[in-house]
Amino acid sequence: MLQLNKGNPPVDVISKPRAEHPRVRPARFSLSRLSVKQRLPLLIGALLLGVIVASTWASYRGVRDSALEGGRERLRGLSQQLANQSKDSLPNLLNKTSIAANDAAIRTFLQTPSSTTRPAAITVLEQFNAPQDPGSLQVELWNANRSLALAVPDGSSSEPADLRTEFDQCSADPFKAVGPLRMLKDVITYAAVAAVNDHGGKQIGYLVRWRRISPGPNAQKRIADLLGSQAAVYYGNSDGDIFTDLEKIVPKPPGGLQSTLEVTHYNRGGVSVMSLGRPIAGTPWFVVVEFPDEVFLSQSTGFLRRMMAIGLALLAIGMASAWMLTRSITQPLHSLTEAASAIAGGDYSRLVEVRTNDEVGALASAFNTMVVRVRDSEHDLEQKVQRRTAQLEASNKELESFSYSVSHDLRAPVRHIHGFTDLLEKAASPALDEKSRRYLKTISESAKQMGCLIDDLLAFSRMGRAEMRTTVVSLQQLFDEVLSDLQAETEGRVISWESGNLPEVQGDPAMLRLALMNLMSNALKYTRSRADAHIEVGTTNDPNETVFFIRDNGVGFDMRYANKLFGVFQRLHRSEDFEGTGIGLANVQRIIQRHGGTTWAEGVVDGGATFYFSLPTIQKG
Repeated sequence: MLQLNKGNPPVDVISKPRAEHPRVRPARFSLSRLSVKQRLPLLIGALLLGVIVASTWASYRGVRDSALEGGRERLRGLSQQLANQSKDSLPNLLNKTSIAANDAAIRTFLQTPSSTTRPAAITVLEQFNAPQDPGSLQVELWNANRSLALAVPDGSSSEPADLRTEFDQCSADPFKAVGPLRMLKDVITYAAVAAVNDHGGKQIGYLVRWRRISPGPNAQKRIADLLGSQAAVYYGNSDGDIFTDLEKIVPKPPGGLQSTLEVTHYNRGGVSVMSLGRPIAGTPWFVVVEFPDEVFLSQSTGFLRRMMAIGLALLAIGMASAWMLTRSITQPLHSLTEAASAIAGGDYSRLVEVRTNDEVGALASAFNTMVVRVRDSEHDLEQKVQRRTAQLEASNKELESFSYSVSHDLRAPVRHIHGFTDLLEKAASPALDEKSRRYLKTISESAKQMGCLIDDLLAFSRMGRAEMRTTVVSLQQLFDEVLSDLQAETEGRVISWESGNLPEVQGDPAMLRLALMNLMSNALKYTRSRADAHIEVGTTNDPNETVFFIRDNGVGFDMRYANKLFGVFQRLHRSEDFEGTGIGLANVQRIIQRHGGTTWAEGVVDGGATFYFSLPTIQKG
C-alpha cells in the first residue's frame, strides 16, 4: 500500500504477481501437417487397406457362415442317427427282459416264494449277470405289492429307488418300460422293467434289471466312428435332472436345449461349442451331441490366414506403386515450390526444369513464362515505387512543415488576443456591464483554449518528425513516474490503482512516457464523477508482443463510435463536461505506430473503458 497524498484521501497502488503462462501443449498429429509426398501414399494405403480389410472380412464371414451352417446340418443328422441307434437298441433289451419275466420259474417263485422255488428263479435271473451281460449291475424281482422279493447276485443290496413310474407303465401293454437315469452305488444306471403275469394275464410282480449307462469299448468305438474323435455325447433325462458323458455326471446343458430342439451355441470349459439335443423315443432319455466350433471353422480360419497373407502382399504392392506415383508427381511440384519460394524471396532468376509432356509439364512451362513476365514487371514496378516514394516523402515533409508553420505562426496572434483581452478587462471592467464582462471572459477562455489546441497540434506535428531513441524501457518505472506527476489531479479524491508487475519493452522512453501520461490522465478525467474511482493497469504477454491495458470504471463510451477515438480533434464527450483538445489519443496512436504496435479500446456507456496498445516483445538471446 503506497499513500501518495498526505492529508488527503489515499491513492492506493495494489501490486499483484503476474499470472504464470500455461504450459504449451505439444501439437497433436494432423494429416494436414504432412507434405503431399507423405500424405498421398498414406491416403492411398489407407484406402487400399480399408478395401482389403472389408473384402477379406466379408469373404471370411461368408465362408464362416457356410461352415457353421454345414456344421449345423451335420449335427442335425448325427444327433438324429445317434438317437435312433439308442432307440433301436432298447427293444431287444426289453424283449429279453420280458421273456425272462414270464418264465415259469419266475411265476412259480412269485406265486409261492420258498427255498424250493428260489434256486430256479435265481438261475433265470443269473443269465443277465456278467459275463453274459457286462453292463448288468443287479437283477431284482418285485412282488405285486411292489416289495423286493429277490436280488441277484445273491446277497446284493439295492439302494432305495422309486420305481412307481416304471411299474405303472408296465400295467398296460406292452408291459415293459425303461426308467430314467439314476445314481446308484456311485454308478450311473437305468432300470429295464417288465411285468410278470400269470397264465390268466394278472400281474403278480415285476422283473427289474439295473444296468450301467457306460458303454463297453466296442460301443465307444462305434460312437467315435460315427461322430468323430472331437465330438462329445451326453445322455440325460428329459427333465434335465441328471446328465452324463457316459463316465461321470456333468453340468446340464443351457436351459431350453430340451425344448427348442435347435442348434445352440454356448461355452463349455472356455471353449465355444455348438450343440443339438434330441429325445430318445420310448424312453425318458435325452441325448446331446456337442462339437467345438473350431471343428467346422478350421477351414475358414485357414482361409482367413491365406486372405490376410494375400492382403498384406497387395498392400505392399499398392504402397510401393503409390510411392512411385507420388514421387512422379511430387518431384516436379517440389521443384515448382522451391522456385516459387525463391521468387517470393526476390530471386527471379529461378526457372523450373520439368521434362514431361503431361499436365505437370504444362504447369511448369506456364510457371516459367509467368516468372519472366513478373521479372520484367517487377523491374518496372521498382522504378515506379521509387518515384512515388520520393514524391510521397516530399509531400509528407511539405505537409508537416506546413502544419508546423501554421501552428507556430498562429501562436503569436492567439496569445495577443488572450493578453489584450485580459488588459481590456482590467482597464475597462468598472465601466462595463455584466453582459460585456461575460463577453470578454468568453473571448479570453476561447483564446486560451485555442492556444492549448495549437500547442497540442505542434506537439503532434513534432511527434511525427522527432527522432526515436530506442532502448530497453521499464514500463513499471514509467508508470511510477507518471503516477507521481499526477498527484495534483488526485487531491480530494478516492482513487484505487491496481497494477501488476509491468515488464520491460523496447522503445523510446520519452514517447512511451507521453503515451502513458495521456492514457492515465484520461482515466483520471473520466472517473471524476465516481465517488470511488478504480483504475487497473497491466499487461498480457505472448511470444510475439506485449499488450498494455488501462481499465477504469468511469463514464465509458459507445462502441459504435470507437473508430473515432484515435482521430485528431475527435471527441465523444462535450467540452462542457470534460476538458480537452481531442489530440491526446491521436498522439498515443502515433507513438505506438512508430514503435510497430497497434492501439484499440473497449467501453460501455456509464460502465467504464479499457484502452490497449501492443508493443513487440524483446527478443532474448
